[in-house]
Amino acid sequence: MRPATPAEIDGWDDLLRANPDGGDMLQTRVWGEFKRRGGWRPAYQVSDGPGPPLAVLFLRRHVPGLGHLWYAPKGPGVAAADQLAALLAERDGFAGAFCVQVEPELPDTDLNRSALLAIGLRKSADVQISRATVIVDLARDEAAILASFRRTMRYDIRMGIRLGVTVEAAACSAANVATMHALMAPAFHRGPFPLRPLAYYAGCWRLFEASGQGQLFLARQGGEVVAGAFVTQLGEKAWYKDGGSAVHRRELQAPHLLQWEVMRWLRRRGMRTYDLSGVPRAGDAGASSPLQGLKQFKTGFSSDVREFVGTWDLVLDERRYGLWKRIGEPVVRRARWRLHHDL
Repeated sequence: MRPATPAEIDGWDDLLRANPDGGDMLQTRVWGEFKRRGGWRPAYQVSDGPGPPLAVLFLRRHVPGLGHLWYAPKGPGVAAADQLAALLAERDGFAGAFCVQVEPELPDTDLNRSALLAIGLRKSADVQISRATVIVDLARDEAAILASFRRTMRYDIRMGIRLGVTVEAAACSAANVATMHALMAPAFHRGPFPLRPLAYYAGCWRLFEASGQGQLFLARQGGEVVAGAFVTQLGEKAWYKDGGSAVHRRELQAPHLLQWEVMRWLRRRGMRTYDLSGVPRAGDAGASSPLQGLKQFKTGFSSDVREFVGTWDLVLDERRYGLWKRIGEPVVRRARWRLHHDL
């Protein structure tokens, strides 16, 4: 494991697309530079093994008195546990780290969990909410994609059209970003996660937009914006990152039509998969789950639900890691929540 060269950083997203998993939006150069604004230091690392280099974005944060915590959001981009083992064996690359957190998108199976334990990893609290997700196959023609939706979803899409809902790709102007943020608030108030400040989303969306890897979509009816979505893309993959809708206009079924139009837009631009992100895992999907409605909505578009292994810790210093888990991490979590309403 070594730091990427300046030329490799310049072509970082091309390296990501060559990874075994095809890359992830949370491993992109845009995400690394965006998180730099929040106090993380991006480390663009390359593992030179047999075959093409494997590119990994690590986010580093200094913990006073303990050293550095390294975190690979939705990475490393491996396709099998043995690839992860080979990469993590190169421990000299994690300068100053007492812990390295990884969350590769490996299927959550007994075999994979056993393999991660054999590497020496420990299961940690999940950082990302998208440990389980729904994938829509965009490689088919439009008729086949639409026909694959649940019957009630197709009905709701047609209802939105009949009621005059239209969808447009919109710029991340100040007005549009503020409108989108307001649309997101009701869903966050119902769910278990906090809504971040407007400035956080504005900064993130505009960086992705400027890179050509992000697009805001707004659905309107009679001049009123009734739903919105922000979508990111890398290579032939796309992700539904953020969304919201007007609660008082539910009869319009605007989110259903909005997602269908987003899929059509992505497909025309060569995307082959669309990750709807963030649904409860099978064991957490009871009727009482605040995310159950979200899962029902997203599985209306696809039955391809995938669960991943989540976040795991590679402990490089037992003493400092123990202090972090007992004292440091709880203090940081409480402080972030109190000061920024941020998990």
